[in-house]
Amino acid sequence: MAGENLVKVLQIAGAALGIPAAAAGTFAAYQNYFSNDVTCQKLRSNIVATMERSVAPETKRTLLRKEVNEFDKLCGEGDPDARTIFHAAITPEHPAPAAAETANATTADAGHGPAVAGAQPDSSRRSQLQSAPVFGAPGAKEHYGWVALGRRQSGAWVPHFNGYTISDTSLPPSGTVLSAQIMLPVWSEPQGTTNDQTKLQSRLPTGACVRVLSTRGGTGRLWAEVAPASCS
Repeated sequence: MAGENLVKVLQIAGAALGIPAAAAGTFAAYQNYFSNDVTCQKLRSNIVATMERSVAPETKRTLLRKEVNEFDKLCGEGDPDARTIFHAAITPEHPAPAAAETANATTADAGHGPAVAGAQPDSSRRSQLQSAPVFGAPGAKEHYGWVALGRRQSGAWVPHFNGYTISDTSLPPSGTVLSAQIMLPVWSEPQGTTNDQTKLQSRLPTGACVRVLSTRGGTGRLWAEVAPASCS
């Protein structure tokens, strides 16, 4: 991300110095860079709003599917936690195994490996999040886990929690209580640029509170090891 920002700064500087060849490319790069950012934010907001609607599950999945697919193509790499949550929202709780097996067998016979359609992840991954326990719920066996404090977007950190202002050089100290702005996956360890679904531990609902145990920096996300906490 830092390298991309540097390139854009150099392009803008070139245009400002009156280099004709740089001017057109500068505007296009600048426009695309920020238009994608705005598009991702709009898609994210629309998807969350639809997820919160009180409609039948199948109707909700139908409404979500197009925008989740668009989010996956345009924004998924930059926001893997939202991708995990959104993919879980568009899969049936009980997918038809026979249909899935038929599709996989047909594709395998054609010599192309497992079937993949657009942004449709395999149902086992999505149902894994749906069936994951709520972090801190009574009887839960896991008493701590890792969550992304925020994600890198347009050269700045977008927070996932209220309660502390995060930055590259300022992470919440141990004992800080935070409340989740959005539903988040809880992992057994910090994730890289993509999520390892086998490390998914539980899910943290919107508004739930956690207490910070430790923190860890990163390039795409900032991480905290947390325990359940009271919001009072």
